[in-house]
Amino acid sequence: MGSQDNPLLKVQEFGQSIWLDYIRRDMLISGELFKLLEEDGLRGVTSNPKIFYKAISGSDDYTDAIDALIVAGKSAVEIYENLAFSDIRETADILRSVYDESDGKYGFVSLEVSPHLARNVEETVQQARKYWKALNKPNVLIKVPATKEGLSAIRQLIGYGININVTLLFGLDRYREVAEAYIAGLEDRNERGEHLEGISSVASFFLSRIDVLVDSKLDDFISEKGDKSGIAKSLRGEVAISSAKIAYQMYKEIFGSDRFKKLAQKGARPQRVLWASTSTKDPEYSDTKYVDALIGPETINTVPMETLHAYRDHGNPAARLENDLDKCRMVLKNLEDLHISLKEVTKQLVEEGIEKFNNPYDKLIDELNKRRNEQVDIPSDSQKFELSGYKKQVEGRIEKLENDNFVRRIWRKDPRVWSNDSRTQEAISNALGWLHVAEKMISAVPSLERFAGDIKRKGLRQVVHMGMGGSSLAPLTFVESFEASKDRFPVTVLDTTDPATILGIERSIPLPETLFIVASKSGTTAETRAFGEYFYSKLKSIKGTDAGDNFVVITDPATPLVDLADERKYLRTFVNYKDIGGRYSALSYFGLVPAALMGVDIGEFLERALVMMHCCNSTSHIVEQSGMALGAAMGELAVSGRDKLTFVMPNSLSTLGMWLEQLLAESTGKEEKGILPVAGENLGDPSVYGADRNFVTFALNRVDEAVSEKVKSLIKAGHPVTKIQMSNKLDIAQEFFRWEIATATVGAVLGINPFDQPNVQESKDNTNRLLEKVRNDGRLEEDSPSVTEGSLKFYYPKDQSKPVSL
Repeated sequence: MGSQDNPLLKVQEFGQSIWLDYIRRDMLISGELFKLLEEDGLRGVTSNPKIFYKAISGSDDYTDAIDALIVAGKSAVEIYENLAFSDIRETADILRSVYDESDGKYGFVSLEVSPHLARNVEETVQQARKYWKALNKPNVLIKVPATKEGLSAIRQLIGYGININVTLLFGLDRYREVAEAYIAGLEDRNERGEHLEGISSVASFFLSRIDVLVDSKLDDFISEKGDKSGIAKSLRGEVAISSAKIAYQMYKEIFGSDRFKKLAQKGARPQRVLWASTSTKDPEYSDTKYVDALIGPETINTVPMETLHAYRDHGNPAARLENDLDKCRMVLKNLEDLHISLKEVTKQLVEEGIEKFNNPYDKLIDELNKRRNEQVDIPSDSQKFELSGYKKQVEGRIEKLENDNFVRRIWRKDPRVWSNDSRTQEAISNALGWLHVAEKMISAVPSLERFAGDIKRKGLRQVVHMGMGGSSLAPLTFVESFEASKDRFPVTVLDTTDPATILGIERSIPLPETLFIVASKSGTTAETRAFGEYFYSKLKSIKGTDAGDNFVVITDPATPLVDLADERKYLRTFVNYKDIGGRYSALSYFGLVPAALMGVDIGEFLERALVMMHCCNSTSHIVEQSGMALGAAMGELAVSGRDKLTFVMPNSLSTLGMWLEQLLAESTGKEEKGILPVAGENLGDPSVYGADRNFVTFALNRVDEAVSEKVKSLIKAGHPVTKIQMSNKLDIAQEFFRWEIATATVGAVLGINPFDQPNVQESKDNTNRLLEKVRNDGRLEEDSPSVTEGSLKFYYPKDQSKPVSL
């Protein structure tokens, strides 16, 4: 079928938009929803507890996320909300282009408040405001049921400027009250001098359920074969559509009134009518019955997937919403003549509707509670200390930290753990986002997986990640530790200014089919910006203004890179959490974007990180397997003179050693204190090591017996050794978090700030100063030569006024 023949697209010609009454994570990740937008003209999505129950309990799409949230100690309700928020945000992002292109008219997704709150005004308002704030998307509608109590909640929420989808609406009298609540909410805002622009609302008129209930009553008359049998037969399957058509006339009257026109002049939008419950329940009726009959201007029809497919196949679009209005009025009159009260019918339907949403919601919460009770059996990596003569000292340090409430204080982000200086404390408070980033990134998993799928569908085949230091070592660890899956991308990490390396990468990749990631926390890292400019100029010469389609940015909020990406229309900007330093960013977008593009199971990866996070957050007790215990041991050993830490690990984890080396070196090497990390060194005989050594060994799957014998010799010679056993490479996630928390603990033991980088920053400042000099003057300033012809001179460090000739 050509697009010009698609009935779903033709519906738009009559002023109606089609929304999908369905949501599931797989369709977001796979690109199915995006395809529906492009091919079928889909303009919105609705959800409800029943849909989420089927999606979450009926698939394994959510297993990793659920397990991770269980490990993080979340309640069943918190798990549900986290999963729902994640899917709704992702759907809102997919629909955002529709929203923007239509000036906010289309492109919405809905999320319902708990059905248990249908009779509670205060809690409905409270939860709706919570959901609105948590989702933080302009194209979200919060669903509130059209109960009597719901009317008051709707007015209040519209008054707060929150978009509302009024659900479980069946009767004409209640529809007028719903429209009145919407307008009153706008008037409340107007009286307070608040803006009316951009506030959206729809009134969801439920259809097929009306016919199901009314038809059952009509069938009683028909079966009796009395005088009213013929009238009853003529009304069968007519009541819902007749009600909807009359409701539309009410819509035109209400929102064409002088009362609303005054609000419209200030930017208010009508509350559009949305036809819901449009799947046909009676096999005698057409499967497109509730779509074909109700097409008209400024309306919405939300359809389940089955009806969407049916309408695409054999829908017959035409403007019928205002046809046969006299017949519709007669239908409703004849119904009353049969003493079937539509008011009583709709009252019953509201109660049943609440219950139909309560049941799946309760079942979902029960299912999540069951999974929580079963727990998730993912043990943390084994960590064993062989401390020789330092055991009592380390135990004393752990006891001291526990007496200082170290565990509670670090999780409360108390900067006094590391410093008593007020300025330093402020800086530390703004650098502790890494503690909870694994939890936060769980909700970003579907978005990242969908992004990887989108890149594949765009025809890109390779990825080059460009960053320096903390922005590149985590990606490098992923690249060297994991193989790219068949349906994802090989990733090359560029973190050197060596011209030969850059040229080699350029020659080895098909530029138009390569995605370039520009990663810089500050957005000003000179080397990274230079990489980006170089490859952008190459792509621009090939693709012109479309060169931005090959670029992605990872950076902090409001950096120059954000502006550059916007200006050049880069494919995507991942804005990271600003309270995370570069070397602590492995579990944030900086690490997970390239990991997702490679096809790493980032859901399970984060789950492993949360296991270690949970291990490190055990009330006030420092668990033996935790990063805090490791940090206490390293810190105390450093105080005792063993401040050179040697990593012994298999070749397959060598880049993890590089990551650890940078983390410890930059975090602890300051104020003439710290730990000197040594990675990549072949393990020698114990006799070659002095009394300043401390060792950490890593084993993956199985222990290397040759290495094990050497380690035994180290222990026998009195060297302290920590052994870490990993089950597989996904446990790198545990090690990322273990060592971040261990490094923070070392900082507390040594009395230094492990989150700043004075020497690194000084180097960056000097580099930027020199680059600015070149930009302004066209050249670098010339220093006096260090060496001149004649006698070589050098100066005593303490008295540079006395040259000494050689």
